[in-house]
Amino acid sequence: MHLLIPGALPPSNISKDLIAQVEQHCPVLIERLKTLVATVQELAPEHTGCTPFEAVRLQQMGYTPQPGTNLGAGLAALHAGVKNSTETVWLAELSSISVGREGATIAHSASFEVTADEADSLFDAVSGLWADRAISALPLNARQWRIWLDPSANTRSLTPAAMAEMRLSDWWPQEDSLREWRRLLNEIQMVWHEHPVNLARAERGEVPINSLWLFGGAQGWSPAKTAPQDQAQREALPTPQSQAGALLSAPTYEGLHIPYLQGDWAAWIAALPALSEYLSTLDHSTSLTLTGQQRAVVLTPARKRWWHALLPARPQLWNTWWNLPN
Repeated sequence: MHLLIPGALPPSNISKDLIAQVEQHCPVLIERLKTLVATVQELAPEHTGCTPFEAVRLQQMGYTPQPGTNLGAGLAALHAGVKNSTETVWLAELSSISVGREGATIAHSASFEVTADEADSLFDAVSGLWADRAISALPLNARQWRIWLDPSANTRSLTPAAMAEMRLSDWWPQEDSLREWRRLLNEIQMVWHEHPVNLARAERGEVPINSLWLFGGAQGWSPAKTAPQDQAQREALPTPQSQAGALLSAPTYEGLHIPYLQGDWAAWIAALPALSEYLSTLDHSTSLTLTGQQRAVVLTPARKRWWHALLPARPQLWNTWWNLPN
């Protein structure tokens, strides 16, 4: 079995302060860290186009980026359920943009909710804007629309989850092939600025839904099938699946993920005992993959040699990769 634990690698600026908490509240994980062999995978979102969690899941599903695209571009086709390799898939996700001292940023989807009624109302308010344009849209769910663009459309794709860690100005599409999309998006933003949905959200102290984030640009593809035993193990996990549920093709422990995404380290610490309890039910041969902001760490059992029985076990120096700079 191979278990993925997203959100298990805190950012380096706080990881050192959390080590004592992990040692106290999740001793079984510490035991595994000391005995399993670690392989660090650098998965910087600016290169992969997605978060390390998304990158690992796409790799596990057997996705290989097509020429001219990055790994994260394949996530749009996966969410849209498009398997036809002749179709290019773009998605736009309902987003909340704010402007602060660091410039404009997009809120992570885990930090706010969008109801189906809100999504329907926002879509209906702008559904006439792409008339007579070479652009069309169709809602897929309460957060995402499938977008049909001109075949020449091209940009550096970055998934919404990865975009939440970036400055908007560095990734806003500037290509000539997306000029019409930018014009349309500007019109949509103006309609939504004083829309009743956002006025009501403001009264409730919720962030506005004031933009869309475009990503994708890769062709449809078919994920590798989940092994039956992995499916049974996934259904037996004691934690709920997050909005990234479309990515869960193999056992994934979600208990740390939402607190991690929200930067709620008190909640993250509070979730550690449940993880420790769950890990205690797993065989010691179970491999683990931990993900964070910039990397994944794959932990596998050490290969046994005949002389190991003659020597005391040597603890793995897990602190060396736990505190790597982001």
